[in-house]
Amino acid sequence: MEKFIAHTENNKGETHDLKDHIYGTANKAKKFADKWSMGDLAYISGLLHDLGKYSDQFQDYLKNNSSGVEHAIVGAIFAKNNKSIKFSNILPFFIAGHHSGLHNLSDLKNSLKEKANKDFVKSSINNFSNNIKLDYKENENINFDIKNDPLELEFLMRMMFSSLVDADYLDTEKHFDLNKYSLRNINNYDIKKLWKKFSENQNKLMKEAEDSKLNNFRNNIYQSVLNKAAQKNNFFSLTVPTGGGKTRTGLGFALKHAKFNNMDRVIVVIPYTNIIEQTAKTYKEILGEENILEHHSNFDFNENEEKYNKEKIKLATENWDMPVVVTTSVQFFESLFSHKTSKLRKLHNLANSVIIFDEVQTLPPEYLNSILQVLKQLVKNYNSSIVFSTATQPAFGDRDNFNGIKNIEELVPDTDNLFRNLARVEYDLTYIEKKLSWNQVAELMLEEEQALTVVNTKDDTKELYSRLSKKAENVYHLSTYMCSAHRKIILNEVKEKLDNNESCYLISTQLIEAGVDIDFPLVLRAMAPLDSIVQAAGRCNRENKLKKGKVIVFTPQENKLPKGIYKTATEKSKLFLNDPEQLLTAEIFLDYFDTLYKDVNLDKKKINESRKSFKFREVSRQFKIIPDDTVNVIIENNDIVDQLPVNLNIIRDKEFISREEWRKLQPYIISIRKYKVNDLLKEGMLYELLEEVYVWTGKYDTKEGIILDGYDFNDYVQ
Repeated sequence: MEKFIAHTENNKGETHDLKDHIYGTANKAKKFADKWSMGDLAYISGLLHDLGKYSDQFQDYLKNNSSGVEHAIVGAIFAKNNKSIKFSNILPFFIAGHHSGLHNLSDLKNSLKEKANKDFVKSSINNFSNNIKLDYKENENINFDIKNDPLELEFLMRMMFSSLVDADYLDTEKHFDLNKYSLRNINNYDIKKLWKKFSENQNKLMKEAEDSKLNNFRNNIYQSVLNKAAQKNNFFSLTVPTGGGKTRTGLGFALKHAKFNNMDRVIVVIPYTNIIEQTAKTYKEILGEENILEHHSNFDFNENEEKYNKEKIKLATENWDMPVVVTTSVQFFESLFSHKTSKLRKLHNLANSVIIFDEVQTLPPEYLNSILQVLKQLVKNYNSSIVFSTATQPAFGDRDNFNGIKNIEELVPDTDNLFRNLARVEYDLTYIEKKLSWNQVAELMLEEEQALTVVNTKDDTKELYSRLSKKAENVYHLSTYMCSAHRKIILNEVKEKLDNNESCYLISTQLIEAGVDIDFPLVLRAMAPLDSIVQAAGRCNRENKLKKGKVIVFTPQENKLPKGIYKTATEKSKLFLNDPEQLLTAEIFLDYFDTLYKDVNLDKKKINESRKSFKFREVSRQFKIIPDDTVNVIIENNDIVDQLPVNLNIIRDKEFISREEWRKLQPYIISIRKYKVNDLLKEGMLYELLEEVYVWTGKYDTKEGIILDGYDFNDYVQ
């Protein structure tokens, strides 16, 4: 009998037997999808995914390097025409797309029709039938409502596709690089052991902690939350004021809850890279670096880390096969709604997981309908639990005219009383109606030796910095005019000044509001969305060194606000700023977000409409948390670093930038709006290194970042 192969020779000179690959992929895919009782459907997809490689033409291509022929479409055609297979109507999506990604329904239909009668399709099916027996069972998860709910069906297709794609990648990798394959965890970890490790560390910390009012509250919060971990998967909220120990308490709950439900992993989703770095550092100290996957653009491997661990972590970024994953909101949701194999490969590992959304109030309202819909799917059908963690809890509950989540369980008892007991600031709201000039804001800052002002635009940071730096020393500026490596240096200098009780004044955009561990006695916040005001207040008296810190909310005379939802939310906030005491409660945010959501289009890009029509590529194109209207600009000519970690001349010569090089450059990149690039090229402030990758050649200041003399900065910089 003729030998059919799936892949060419590996480094041992062995070809990959097609039958072995088909069964290897099918068994792996089944194991993944068994988590939601759809393993049999995944098994069929594995059997059929490379059916097209049984064609004489494809075998000639592999063995003699002749011109290739499409193979993925053949299994899709076979599945579509084989009505004895349950779900034969959806199998073609993930079989046809297992290399190129999920196709739109109309495109897939056209492709299936066009190729159905080709000779290579007929020969493939004939040879396949002589070699592979379609021996499978058929079952169906009775929780699914895929006949009546197209969104439920669409998400199932994503999860099934993920199972097939990851199984195919892994079986192929096993053939070509057994050493790499062996490095992977392949679920070789134990959540029970991690919970034990965490519990011992937490008990030691509490035992050694100073006996203070704040630490007693933290311990009470921790114990109350952990007492609720032993229950089945669900939606939970973790509403803890700043300084209440939310990071550790959240991880403790997730691990204990995962242990109780035999779950596979904990995934922590965080909006900003600066918070991710802090959170991942804490988790690594508790659980060990080998158990934490830190997946975001700024992550750099420790040069002292063992080569084994470094390679293993790199591999885990492909499919999130690690016990604890810390990632960004962008990475998480743009993977969920992508059509690409590389993005969707990890999706099946969201099943049977505890997923924590930290600072959940930052989720973009214009995508909220589609986000909440898929989260409901994960809890209902895929045995996941979702934890919404923040001090400013949004109104995600189901109610009239809002298709939210039913029965979100709050883990913290009596949140309003807790917030009042942990209140460390007093709010001064007298300057909201009485508008202030930047000179007046500067004078208010100078009433203390240390003060922070958070404003709404980058131009406002420049303006206030210019005024204040003429009146005082040790004045600092933070905004996205500066690359993240520069911002990190400034923050470290500020923290050192604060720790040494030296005078220190910081002006920042809202990038400092969430998760930045910094403590000022006085914070001024330009009028903003309510959650932003309270998040800024979290940088005031953070360590509880004072009886009460002071937070001043003010309206600038030149009150420029970012357009869109930010401006709408700022206007809504005024309705809730009549009584300073109300800002010390948790309940106010549910009312605020409820009011805001009534006036905002929660599916602005019509994502759910496209999903119902199975327009996978349209969904992928439309769902962008960060608008795709900027280009990356590398900051090379600056005094903040001796030299870049990557030689740009080498990149220019080879006309290519590797993934590893790109990762290393992330801390030295800013974003410039696409429509302004030509202006800056003409002025000699940029040069193009590669397509849509530029290098800054204009002025770059060690205090303020890029300098654009005579230009409106907000028009140019993201």
